[in-house]
Amino acid sequence: MTTLPTTTASVTAEWLTTTLRSSGAITAATTVATVEAQNMGAGIGFMGEVGRLAVTYSGGDGPALIICKIPTQDPMIRGMLGPARVFEREARFYLEIAPQLSVVPQAYSVSAEYDTDNYVLLLQDLGHLRVGDQSVGVNAKDAMNALKTVARLHAEFWESPRLDAFEWMPPINGEGMKIGASIYEQSLPGFLQVFSHAVDADMVPLMEQFGSNVHQLLDRFAAMPNTIVHFDYRLDNLFFGDGDDVFMIDFQTSSKGGGAYDVAYLMSQSLPIDVRKEHEGALLKGYHDELIAHGVTTYPFAQFLEDYRVGVLYSWIIPVFAVGTLDSSSERAMALWTEVIKRAQSAMRDHHVTDLLK
Repeated sequence: MTTLPTTTASVTAEWLTTTLRSSGAITAATTVATVEAQNMGAGIGFMGEVGRLAVTYSGGDGPALIICKIPTQDPMIRGMLGPARVFEREARFYLEIAPQLSVVPQAYSVSAEYDTDNYVLLLQDLGHLRVGDQSVGVNAKDAMNALKTVARLHAEFWESPRLDAFEWMPPINGEGMKIGASIYEQSLPGFLQVFSHAVDADMVPLMEQFGSNVHQLLDRFAAMPNTIVHFDYRLDNLFFGDGDDVFMIDFQTSSKGGGAYDVAYLMSQSLPIDVRKEHEGALLKGYHDELIAHGVTTYPFAQFLEDYRVGVLYSWIIPVFAVGTLDSSSERAMALWTEVIKRAQSAMRDHHVTDLLK
C-alpha cells in the first residue's frame, strides 16, 4: 500500500508543503495555503494521470503552477508494465539524469516508493510553450529543432562510461523490454479489427511477422553505439519555444541502446507523410551533423541510415500496443492513431523494411 497520493485530486496542501520543503523548492517558513487540481488527460494516455496544480502560499513564495504526474492505479495495466519497472525508471531519471540536461522541465520534487513502483513527480509547468500535437503533425523547421535536441541528448551520453552508473536503466533489449513480443501478439487481432479502415492489405504480412521479430530487432538496437534512448520521442511529448528551443517529457521507457530509434519513431509517426517525403534526407543529415558537432565522430552517416531503417520497422509496435488500452469513443484518439498508422506504413514501404524481418 502506497503512502503517496494516488490521484492528482488527492494532493493536499499539507502533503505538498512537506514535500516541497524537503526538496528545497520552498523554504521552511513557507506553507502551501491552497492547492487546486486540474486533470489534463486527453483520452489517449494509459500509464498514469497528469494534472496541473494551481498553488498559493503563505510566509513565502513558490511555483504557482506545478505539473503533477502519478502512475496509473489500474491493476491490469500495472501488471502488464510491472516487469519493465517503467515508473521507477522515470523517477530515477528525474533524480539522477535530468539535472544534467537543459532540455527537460525542472523537477521540484520526486517522491518515490520503489518497492511498490509508485511515485509522484512535481514538475515545472511548460504551459507557456507550444505543445506538439501528433495528430496534426509537425513542419520541417520544428522537426529539425526536435531532431537536433535529441541529437544533443544522444551525444551527451554516447558510448559514455557514465551509462554504467545508471544500473536501474535497462539495456534496450533487456528482459523487461522484451515483454513487447507477447503484448504485440495479443493485441494484433484486435488492432486489425479496429483499424481495418487504415491498414493497407499489402502490409498485413509484415504485421503478422513482426511479433516474432521483436527480440531480434531489440538486439540490433543494443548492438548499435549505446546512449540514452528516450524511447517515446513523439510530438505529444515535445514543447516548442519561440526560437529553436525544444523541451522533452516522459521518460518511463528510457533505455540504453541505439539512438537511431528515437529519430525513426519521430520521423515515421509524427511527421505528415508529405513533410517526411520532401525533407527526410535533410532532416536525417541535420541530426547526424548535430551529433558530429557535439563530439560523435565514429558513427558514419551510412551506418546511421541502416540503423534508422531498423527504427522505422520497430516503431510499428507502438500503434498495435495502443489498441489494447484505446478509448475508441475518443474521436481524437481514433483520428490520431489512424493518421499514425498511415504515416508508419508509408515510411516502412519507402524504406523497404521487410528485408529486416527474419
